[in-house]
Amino acid sequence: MIKILKLIIINIFFMTTLYAESKVMLEKYTEVIPLGVKINIKNNESEPEFLNYVFVKTIDAPIRKESSINSQEIMRLPYNTKMKVLEKIKVGKNDWYKVSIKTTTGESVIGYVSANLVSIRKFRFEKMNKKVEDLSNFLKSEAKLGKELVSTNTYIPNPKNENMNRLKDKYGVSADQNAVGMYGDEIIYIPDRSLMSIESLEGDYAYVNVFSIPEKPLKVHKRVLSRNPVVNSNFKKVIVIDLENENQGIFEKNKNEEWELISYTLNKTGLESTLGFETPKGNFIVPVAKYEMFYTDQYGRLAGLAKYAIRFSGGGYIHGTPIDFEENINRDFFLEQKDGTLGTVEGTRKCIRNSEAHIKFLFDWITNGKVNRKSNDQRPDENVMVIVF
Repeated sequence: MIKILKLIIINIFFMTTLYAESKVMLEKYTEVIPLGVKINIKNNESEPEFLNYVFVKTIDAPIRKESSINSQEIMRLPYNTKMKVLEKIKVGKNDWYKVSIKTTTGESVIGYVSANLVSIRKFRFEKMNKKVEDLSNFLKSEAKLGKELVSTNTYIPNPKNENMNRLKDKYGVSADQNAVGMYGDEIIYIPDRSLMSIESLEGDYAYVNVFSIPEKPLKVHKRVLSRNPVVNSNFKKVIVIDLENENQGIFEKNKNEEWELISYTLNKTGLESTLGFETPKGNFIVPVAKYEMFYTDQYGRLAGLAKYAIRFSGGGYIHGTPIDFEENINRDFFLEQKDGTLGTVEGTRKCIRNSEAHIKFLFDWITNGKVNRKSNDQRPDENVMVIVF
């Protein structure tokens, strides 16, 4: 009996040692904006609670004391719950996240959750900043070479979502509401309101360099080109959308010609469905904004509205949380429920959803307070670019 107990103790010791030795640190997360990104926050009403977090993507997820399925379960959290993430580790063949959770009493509890049960989201401020600088450099260099800067305008309103052209090119860009570009015999669809320079003109056609498309130049019909608004290579305002992480950063150029992060928030982007498309990637210019944007249901009937809609490509808008007419009687409740899904998974028809507090800030920012009180449509008085990656 004593020998058996000794063997059990030795085995437990061996397994514990093996478990400890098999832990590998994969990544550490901090709640600090990188030093390379200049900060001048002008709106903090919609700042998310965490810069790095995981959310539960299954019905529920057990939070354990240690990174093992045999470890004690501290609590069980339901679908969509966000948790501050501290580390990602590998134990054997399995990945785990070390998380911090606030209890109802305000205390922070540290635990572990299996990476199979959650999805990670983080703010990539340095990458956002680089995207802004790259676009700025492209437009400036093209303008310096004497090339005219323009955008495309191929948007045809389709409020009833009828006969949408779902044909796609090699990049997964749909034909619907977009321009046809030719690279030799190859068709490449150019998202509406994409930024580009004109390389040359030949009869009814133009050869253009689209910043977001590697193949250059593309042949397009001149009728798809737009000079309204006029593209200024020294633009000062940019909204950057990170599709992978469902968040965004707002950048503005200061008096010293430096880009500053002035706001950041969570969002929700497009998912292809019978009523819409994924949010297109690219570099766009904002042509118009609306105080209210009405939307329809699957039968083409008016269903509700979203406030402060900023159009960036085709029927794609950055807008506030949409509320159905029937939900309006309990508006605050539905706003809270829907805003809780921001920063998790895709779910719009192409648009980029913001909380109302943040979209109101954006709307005032792009119009500089210079609005036409007699019209729902508003025109930005300076270039506002939107980068989606």
